[in-house]
Amino acid sequence: MKIRPANEQDLLELSGWFLTESQAKNWGGPSIHFPLSLEQLKIDIEWNLALSYTLVDKGGDLLGFAQVFNKFGCKHLGRIVVSPKMRGRKLGYKLMAVLLDSAGTDGVNFSLFVYKDNIPAKSLYESMGFKIRAYPEGRPEIEGCIFMVKET
Repeated sequence: MKIRPANEQDLLELSGWFLTESQAKNWGGPSIHFPLSLEQLKIDIEWNLALSYTLVDKGGDLLGFAQVFNKFGCKHLGRIVVSPKMRGRKLGYKLMAVLLDSAGTDGVNFSLFVYKDNIPAKSLYESMGFKIRAYPEGRPEIEGCIFMVKET
């Protein structure tokens, strides 16, 4: 497995992972339009502002996706997802570990948002040292969503 920069083909493939509007918004946040289309998805996920990565297997099959932004004084991780076909195999942990390592820290903390009811993701982030923190100043709260920080 390796992490590499994401491309538009990856976006097309991962857009098929979300069968309902609820699933899409749970992954991408309240700004995601559903059904997903490539051009609108690129706008919704701030494709031009973020570094987007994919986790792929040796054959190049897409296993996961995540983005890194410079926000909130942190390297902010967003839109983290593992292929539905591959869940339950610890790939979320592998994706996060490789992402945290490759993103580097430069002494900067990592942050992310996660919905409270996304227990598997919240547990994963806690196991990797993320802690619940107050929302960033000036950022309106998203109902049911928490902000987490991993200090470096």
